[in-house]
Amino acid sequence: MGQGLSFDLTQDEIEDLERGCSWKFSQTDIQILYKRFLKLDKDKKGFISPEELLAIPEFSLNPLAQRLVSIFENVNFKDFLNLLSAFSPKATKEEKLKFMFNFHDVDGDGYISRLDLEHVTRQRVGASMTESELDKVLTRVLEESGSKQERLDFATFCKCFTEGEDFSLDVETLSDDDI
Repeated sequence: MGQGLSFDLTQDEIEDLERGCSWKFSQTDIQILYKRFLKLDKDKKGFISPEELLAIPEFSLNPLAQRLVSIFENVNFKDFLNLLSAFSPKATKEEKLKFMFNFHDVDGDGYISRLDLEHVTRQRVGASMTESELDKVLTRVLEESGSKQERLDFATFCKCFTEGEDFSLDVETLSDDDI
């Protein structure tokens, strides 16, 4: 699987992967995702390089492409599957929030700082906001979160999403015909 990329997964490998992603994907989903992974891994190294990720038109057009690349670059199939599991309809709200939190925690220190928010927001809006406008937005976000330290831990981040609020990170798994 990892370094010795075969074109088919064994039943044992599929079952291990299914357990590894806490059954967020069916065996069929795993096989489809594996085929997609193999197509993306053009160099057949067992991982997807930043260049291979940016070769995906929908991916490269995303204003947050560089941040997404930093999360998905150089991951093997098992890690790829685990990252994608947050987008499964079977993922819990907490698992989806954890992915979103990690996405915004640019420096990986376990907190979303003002600088992290600025980095992600700037990637999203580009030059369409002045520094003053961006500063006002970031100040308001941090104030409304209840953060007193200009940074959010995971628990504070989760409180920003009301209990009854429903949101989705779900993505559709392509069929074999779409690959």
